[in-house]
Amino acid sequence: MKKIFTLMFVLAGFFAQAQFSTPGTGVNWNLDALVSNSEGAVIWNVDHYEITTTLTILPADSITILDDVTVLFHQLAGIESEGTLLIDAPVEAIFSSIDTTLTTDRWRGFKLLENHVTHIKNAKFLFGGGLRVQSGTFTIDGSTFYKNFYKSGSSDGSYTSNAALDISGNAEITNCNFTHNQRGAISSASNMDCRAIIRNNYFFGNTTENSNRPQINMGPSGVSDTTYIVGNTIIGDGNTRAGGIAYSSLLGNAGNVVIDSNIVDLNRYGITLTGSPINGAIRYNTVTNNNIENNPALGGSGLNFTASSESSNQQVVVTGNIISGNLWGITIIGYPQVNMGDSAAATFNPGGNVFSGNGNEGVLYDLYNNGPVNQTAMYNCWGVETQDSTSIETVVVHVVDDPTLGRVDFMPSCAFQTTFIVQDDAETLLSGVEIEIESQEQSLITNANGEASAMLPPNTYNFTATLVGYGVYTGSVTVAYGINIVNIVLETEAPTLYTVTFIVDSNVGSLADVEIQINEEIIVTNENGIATIELTDGEYPYVVTAPEYDAVEGTVTVNGEAVEVPILLGTGIYNPLASSLRVYPNPVIDRLILEGAKVDAAKVYSITGQLLLQIEQVNGIIDLSGLNKGVYLIWVKSQNLETTIRVVKE
Repeated sequence: MKKIFTLMFVLAGFFAQAQFSTPGTGVNWNLDALVSNSEGAVIWNVDHYEITTTLTILPADSITILDDVTVLFHQLAGIESEGTLLIDAPVEAIFSSIDTTLTTDRWRGFKLLENHVTHIKNAKFLFGGGLRVQSGTFTIDGSTFYKNFYKSGSSDGSYTSNAALDISGNAEITNCNFTHNQRGAISSASNMDCRAIIRNNYFFGNTTENSNRPQINMGPSGVSDTTYIVGNTIIGDGNTRAGGIAYSSLLGNAGNVVIDSNIVDLNRYGITLTGSPINGAIRYNTVTNNNIENNPALGGSGLNFTASSESSNQQVVVTGNIISGNLWGITIIGYPQVNMGDSAAATFNPGGNVFSGNGNEGVLYDLYNNGPVNQTAMYNCWGVETQDSTSIETVVVHVVDDPTLGRVDFMPSCAFQTTFIVQDDAETLLSGVEIEIESQEQSLITNANGEASAMLPPNTYNFTATLVGYGVYTGSVTVAYGINIVNIVLETEAPTLYTVTFIVDSNVGSLADVEIQINEEIIVTNENGIATIELTDGEYPYVVTAPEYDAVEGTVTVNGEAVEVPILLGTGIYNPLASSLRVYPNPVIDRLILEGAKVDAAKVYSITGQLLLQIEQVNGIIDLSGLNKGVYLIWVKSQNLETTIRVVKE
């Protein structure tokens, strides 16, 4: 029995040195399952897992790590995956070397082979050969790459060759940290299409071997894809050959790239685009102090664009960047077409780039157009005190300095796009609003989206916004670096009101307490027989009633001025119709009976004066069944006599 035990121990040791592949039968294992099934390739040691050799995940299989674990790799060990790898730790999963002091035969990293599916979150990759990502599905979030190395060798070298994260297929890298890796942080191949999203990551001091490699070094995305490098911080740590961000198309593969809102500081250079064909947008980056090599012949550009052939097609739009403290601000070498600000409608670019302190050997260089192509660079703020053409010429190199170079159109200078967005108090966007800006000759008119824009130098401006039917809006805007948005809410203009005065008299003089129904209101005369109401322009029917007097109805027209309406009420004592007519029941439910006089016509009004019924043949009965409960005024006519009766309907 003892001999059998000894034999099994020896075999376990043997298997620990051999490569292990998952069975390819659709298994989904975690680390504990690997400890049980990997024949010593994965072991548990007190408080951590160890991987002793190369672990291969076959295409049908998957490995899932969902816990906060520590996995230590033996010399030359690594993970190769053709299947599915999911790492999603609550806080962090650590993948490191069993001996962090090794300088040779270190663990090789991860190799994610063609058609793999890999999702990684909250992982740390330390002292290894990095991650090599071939075509497949790859996302990584919230993870760290620290002191990953490069070594050549098909069986004992690192899996990566250019950066801690080498990409040959599409990838999404977000919220990660890349620090002090031997070569760059992220790179992709220059001879194949690779679309990457690199967002909100932190890069510090990569390329510690001080080779000519940027911290981010991307190849072409492909003609129908775009690489996005957005919101990252890329800081150098004294490695004089390490650049910031590079995007290249060197073998004719098409590429599209957006480099937006990054901080690039203390590198050999800031951002560079090289080759053709490339379409690029470089926007709202802060590119500062990329001068650590301190040799202007070898680098130091904040932004650099290079295309060597006249047939090259490199088209770049540069907007809203802060470019400061570099040996060169922007350098254009050869044949790129760089739009740094343009007033033409078809190629409009608000510019808005701000330059300061870019120069070397005692000379300021904000823009060096070192090629024959004409460039536009309008609306930018240059590193001179006075933003006039004479001053700006001192920091721009172009045809004025060398007739073989292209011209740079840099006037008008130093203006920032300011957009007014106008809506009403119901949040409806308003077109046709006129915006007049202090010191600007031409006013703006909002479009169908309620927007109007102007290029304005930095300053504070008073403005007004007007539209018929709305009150005038008065405000001010301070134009500064960046995107200036002014939101305006126009309030519906209060209509002009005019006073309508009713003066009520009778055969016994002025009448107080007379009710006048007009515009769905009831006004009452004072002791002088006067009642007033404020009305806008229009026509308003009215009914005037008082006890023992005949009602009077009419229409008053308001047209831009106050109106007086004299009313003479006749007393019912002298009205034979009112004296002889008997109306009942009152209150009434449905049918109102009229007796004592032959009624020729009748009209029924609401208490507010609205005509509800008009009856040409009364025949002694008025049907009120179609009306709601309430008080009504009934006007009746018999021959040449008229009177009005107040009726309550129940």
